[in-house]
Amino acid sequence: MPFQSPAPPPSSPLAIEPISMRVPDACQFTGISRSSLYLLIARGEVEIVKMGAATLVLTESLRDLIERQRGTSTSRTAAQIRRRSNQDDVRKSGRQSRSRRAPNDFASIPLFEQD
Repeated sequence: MPFQSPAPPPSSPLAIEPISMRVPDACQFTGISRSSLYLLIARGEVEIVKMGAATLVLTESLRDLIERQRGTSTSRTAAQIRRRSNQDDVRKSGRQSRSRRAPNDFASIPLFEQD
């Protein structure tokens, strides 16, 4: 049997990386939820290609997204969650009235900090 070199590690420049992936794989690749990914797609922060009924997310676009976020201390979402938590504390103490967000008002929630 001829000698076969082991497959290069995923971080190796010789490793073959897919050009695109389906939405569930993109979620697993980035570690974000499906709904967050669709929000990023709707905002144009992640590029997709439609092939018939399939939605393919470009791997380079996902890498660019993660690279843009690299080194930021806190994303806006985390900051908003922290602010909401503080507001909930105030609400529980009865000092502020409770307001509800409109169901279609999610476009105003930033997922990541903008440079």
